[in-house]
Amino acid sequence: MNLYRVVFQNLYRRKGRTILLICGQAAGIAAAAALLIMLQAARLELGNQIDEFGANLVVVPRNEGLELSHGGTPISRLSIDLKQLTETDLLNIEQIPDRNSINIISPKMIAAVEANHQQVLLVGVIPAKEFLMKPWFAFAPTDDPEAGQRIVDPVHFELPDDALLAGAAAAEALAIQPGDTVPINGREFKVAGVFQRIGSTEDGLLYANLPVVQSLLGRPGELSMVELSAYCNACPIDQIAAQLTAALPNGRVTALGQAALMRGETIDRFALFAALLAGAALIAAALLVLTIMTASVNERTREIGIFRVLGFRRTHVMQIILMEAGIGGFLGGLTGCIAGNLIAVTAGFYLAGITTAAPWQPALILPAAFAAALLAAAAGIYPAVRAAKLDPVAALRFI
Repeated sequence: MNLYRVVFQNLYRRKGRTILLICGQAAGIAAAAALLIMLQAARLELGNQIDEFGANLVVVPRNEGLELSHGGTPISRLSIDLKQLTETDLLNIEQIPDRNSINIISPKMIAAVEANHQQVLLVGVIPAKEFLMKPWFAFAPTDDPEAGQRIVDPVHFELPDDALLAGAAAAEALAIQPGDTVPINGREFKVAGVFQRIGSTEDGLLYANLPVVQSLLGRPGELSMVELSAYCNACPIDQIAAQLTAALPNGRVTALGQAALMRGETIDRFALFAALLAGAALIAAALLVLTIMTASVNERTREIGIFRVLGFRRTHVMQIILMEAGIGGFLGGLTGCIAGNLIAVTAGFYLAGITTAAPWQPALILPAAFAAALLAAAAGIYPAVRAAKLDPVAALRFI
């Protein structure tokens, strides 16, 4: 008698147990597949969100000199050779191998100026890049300086050349508010807006268009610093920093690893949690297979005894049990992986709050099916060994 025929006949005759076996495996594989696919989507989304939340690379002019310090605290620096960053360096940044990993490049010109008879720092920026990189900037209404409306569309935000924006502390010190006019280095600027207080040094700054500040200071084309927001999903941030150092001989590159480190730790926690849940689902599926196959062996004592009398060896009996478990696991894995893809794609937002669409992963279907078959076969080893050890003479008593 052909073993495969026996296996398929048993699966067909015991439809209820077969369906339960397939459904149990499908549930475990579906849960594991959905979690892993949603984890992948969450990893990309979380990485992008944190990467876009501020600069994680800063380029400043290189200066060779002697830094005097005491107890780790810098006291002064004797500059020997001060380099200068220019807008030409921005072209060099565009040429590095990992340019596609850089999200935003925000050049700046910073200088101390006199406004309303007070010294204040004026920062020349490209508003569309600066405020996209730092989305916490919000305009504060004059009646409530602690509240504000965020810049809804920073990409298309435009600042007139004769206007500036003021941080909360700078506006308070200069006694200015939106609509006022401020003289800076002999040129009149209209206050286009005041930002809400954010509790950092940015509260004490004035912002204007970069070309305007360069012209005002008589330093066209020069830059004080360049801030970059780099995506860190695809490559380490230190690698990008090394490429920038090689491309910018006049610049000193500093990698601010806090954002990348926070991103990595958060994603690792998500990955561990998802792996634990997926593992629990697979263990539950394996236990279900073990229970079903053990019950099946108990019910088929007479059948197994007849097989032994007819000349089936113990290895044949084990093969029958393992093949039944493996085929049920394969069908369950096939069904479960398809269901897991559907769950992740359609319900990822509701289950994990993922706004990025989870990718459909058809390449996982066959590997998941074979993995489920192996898992089911492994869970069926004990029932198979138990069936093989049945005494055929004792089993024939049930005839």
